[in-house]
Parts: sequence; structure tokens; C-alpha cells
Amino acid sequence: MKLVARLAMLITIVYFTFGWSVLWVSAFQGQGEMLADTFDMPLDTPVPGTWALVVGMIMMWPALISLALGFWALDRILLLRDPQDFSRMGDHLRRCAWAFLGFWLLNALNVAMQPIVLTAHLAPEMRPEFELIDIDVDVVFLVLAAVFLAISRSLKQAQEIADENSQFL
Repeated sequence: MKLVARLAMLITIVYFTFGWSVLWVSAFQGQGEMLADTFDMPLDTPVPGTWALVVGMIMMWPALISLALGFWALDRILLLRDPQDFSRMGDHLRRCAWAFLGFWLLNALNVAMQPIVLTAHLAPEMRPEFELIDIDVDVVFLVLAAVFLAISRSLKQAQEIADENSQFL
């Protein structure tokens, strides 16, 4: 089961990294259709300048790093030797929850802000309007973050109860 969980985390990280890499490599090569389609811009939008592409690409890395940190925290849980160490498990789960929340927020901000960055070279009347957070598949990470935060609180209480019970024995 641990192997399946690790494979799922690895596949997810590779999926996002590969997808974003293909997106930005094609944009740097002058093919902006995929970039425009990804960020819901008109397909005939001219390819932005190099500085806009660099800024756009850099904007994507914090979200990917946040996702990797969340998966790293989950991997730490899988490596725990003592399944009764609720405190440590709760700490790792809390870190994972905050990382997933960060991923969701950073990814939502990227989707909202990328069209503005990528069309800054256009005349103001040709730029897209700013849209607030778009609900997408990545909302799963928001839900997981909320659930993991709740579970981490329960694990902390479970550790307090286990500590109290061990004093009686």
C-alpha cells in the first residue's frame, strides 16, 4: 500500500512538472497556442516577450514546490516506525495540509494572474479582464487540506489521551 501511495504522489508531481514544462518550452519556442488555451486567452494572442514568459514560468514554481512539500510530509507519515506516534503523525499531516492549501491558493492565483502577465505587452483594450479564482480539479487539494487539518487536530488529541493513559499504567 505504501508503494501505491508513493507511486501516486510521484505520478502527480511528474504530471504537473511535465505538463508545465511542455507548456513553457513550447511558449519559448514561439508556439503560444497551448499557453493561450491553458489560461483561457484567445488562441490568436501573440506570444509574449521573453521577460513575460520568464516571469510566468517563475510564478508556477512556488505552487509545484508547495505540492512537493505536501507529498514529502505524507511520505514522512509512511516512514513512521511507530504507528502509535500520533503527535508526529499529526505534525506531518498538518504540514501536508498547509502545503496542499498553499498549492491550491498559488495555483488559483497563477490561473488568475498569468493572463495579465502574459498580455502586459498588448494594448490595454486587448488585455483580458481579471477573473477571480476559477474552480477546477485542483479544488481536490483544498478539500484534502481541510480534511487533513481536522485529522491532525484529532491525532494531537489522541496523543494527549495516549500520554494520559500511559501514566495510569
